[in-house]
Formats: sequence, structure tokens, C-alpha cells
Amino acid sequence: MNSLDKSDVRQRAYENIVKTIDLTVHLPKQVFKKEWSNFLFFQSDWMFTKEFPRVIDEMLLIEKANVCCLLNLSLTPSMNFEEIAAIYIGEKITDDEYYSKLQADGPSNGWLYGVDTYACMSDAGEWCIYCERSNDVAVIGFRNDSESQKFRSSLDNLHAKPILDLIDGGVAPLIPFNRLVPEWSSALIQNYPHNSSLD
Repeated sequence: MNSLDKSDVRQRAYENIVKTIDLTVHLPKQVFKKEWSNFLFFQSDWMFTKEFPRVIDEMLLIEKANVCCLLNLSLTPSMNFEEIAAIYIGEKITDDEYYSKLQADGPSNGWLYGVDTYACMSDAGEWCIYCERSNDVAVIGFRNDSESQKFRSSLDNLHAKPILDLIDGGVAPLIPFNRLVPEWSSALIQNYPHNSSLD
């Protein structure tokens, strides 16, 4: 794609986030807007590994997308596209390049070391991830179960599961879901349903 196309698809991915995430609320409230109805959770650290770009590349291929915008909401001073703090995945970024971008100038500025809030979405917009590192929690949303089904391999690589499975699915709760206070657990279960046919 030429440079103009590159800018266009990046902006489209960013605009998809703005259309999808309610930026006025935080977990455990419902951060996805009303057309999103199917959700899986995972530990946020999986987004900040060298393997994450490969997971995203697979998802982009499945949905025939060009690029994914990983938007740092905490470091974005305004929602003007020219001012956002973002890393773009899917433009031949290598594992090492992604990790280097996360590290930036070290602990004082690197995303790898902070506890910021993020959203992650492609220009095709079939899925969206919302992440609060302060809580070690990330959630990926889909509009319906049929959309989530085709991403099963990628979801397995993220260790993404329905919130009920992570909190009390008949086994010991997994980190960080074993540390959630009861009010949080109840609110997540109520606000983030999942269609079990993906399981």
C-alpha cells in the first residue's frame, strides 16, 4: 500500500476504537458500546510479549484487515488522530521491533513498565480488545458468536476465556481473576456475557 493508504487504514483502525469503546467508563462496567455482545477475558500481560504481533497478524489475515492500532488511552492527550499515542501492528513489524517500541526509553517512558489503559482494533473492525494494566485484565469483544468462532486459534494463544470460566468455572480461579473483589467479579459476569458455543 502507498503512504496515503497506510495513513488511511491506520486512521480507520483508530476510528473503529472510538466507535467501539465508551471512553467515559472503566472496568468492571461495560466499556463496549451496545452492538458488542460476546466477550472473552485474559491476563493483560499477553499483550505485552514478543508473541503478540504474531497473534494479531493471524487475526488480521482472518478478517482480511491491513493494520491494527494499539492505542494507549492513558497517554493520548486528545482524541485527534494526529495526537494519539499508538503502535501499529501488521505492517511487517517484527517481534523484536514491537518489544523495542514497548520498552521505548526505559522504565520512565516505556509502555512495558506502566499500568496504562489500552484499546486495540483493526481497520476491518471485527474484534476489539480493551485492557487495564492496573488491574491486569484484558477483554476482547465481538458483535456476535459467529464472528468470534473464526478467531478460535488466536483466542487460544491469548488464553482468552469467558469470565465465568476464569472466576469460578469449576477450577481454581486464574491470576489475576483470583484477586478480584466480589463486587468486581459480579459486575464482570453481569456486564460481559459470552455465548458458550465457542468453548
